This record gives sequence, C-alpha cells and structure tokens, in this order.
Amino acid sequence: MEDSSHDQSNSEEMSNHSEVVERIVQSLREGKKIEAIKVYRESTGAGLKESKEAIEELILKYNITMKSGCASMLLFVLTATALIFISLV
Repeated sequence: MEDSSHDQSNSEEMSNHSEVVERIVQSLREGKKIEAIKVYRESTGAGLKESKEAIEELILKYNITMKSGCASMLLFVLTATALIFISLV
C-alpha cells in the first residue's frame, strides 16, 4: 500500500517539476530572465548565483535567444554618437 502512495507522490513531484520548467522556459522565451530566475529560486530554494547558473544552462539546453536589454541599446547609441562627433571634428 505504501508503494502505491509513494509512486503517486513521485508522479505528482514530476508533474510539478515539469510545470515549473515549462513556466521558466516560457518566461525566458518572452525575454523575462529575471522572472525565470525568481521562479527557479522559489521552486528550489536555491541561492541567486546557483539559480542564475541553472537558468543559463536552460537557455543553452533549449536554445533560447535572449533579447538584448536597454543597456546594450544605450551603449550602442552612445558609441555611435561619439563616433559621429569625432568624425565631425
């Protein structure tokens, strides 16, 4: 009798794990890396560094392309502006 309840418990844990991974992957595909890290931390109790590393592994495993953030765009605009200014001087 105990084996049956143990098997059911394992099945529920696997289902929950699959749902968490699916939620994390969906967040990553939407460009919400911080949300994915938060979900991972909440579901595993892992620290920030471990969670970030796990999310990076999932990005590679599922071949997810992350969109660049605002900081990258700002750096590009500033660099382009500086180059234009230098060429005018």
